[in-house]
Amino acid sequence: MAKKIFAGLRGAVESSEVNADFEAAESFDKLRVGRLGVYYRDGFKTKYIDYASMERAFIRIQEVNGRMCCGSATFAYYRMVFLCGGREIADFMSEKEAAMDAALAKIHEMAPQVPIGVAEKE
Repeated sequence: MAKKIFAGLRGAVESSEVNADFEAAESFDKLRVGRLGVYYRDGFKTKYIDYASMERAFIRIQEVNGRMCCGSATFAYYRMVFLCGGREIADFMSEKEAAMDAALAKIHEMAPQVPIGVAEKE
């Protein structure tokens, strides 16, 4: 199999170790969580966020109210958000709440130093 080039936070990442981690990473919907970092598709690129760069990870729930011919309905989207340098660097969207909860738990298992959830106000 050909070597993948990943889009990291500081440019392209081409490493056999990262490539092997991507192949072995556990998949949650379309988000992969490995022992070195998190991987997801963004357009034609595969993004890679390493745990050392990650300051925080949390899930943001976005509700969308839809009007239809027979009434209205509310849809929920679950967005996995990653913070780095005090700002949001990635926002991965899924319709599967259980998959995003499991991915967040796996991130905590693989990188216990990364805070999970929103920060408390002081």
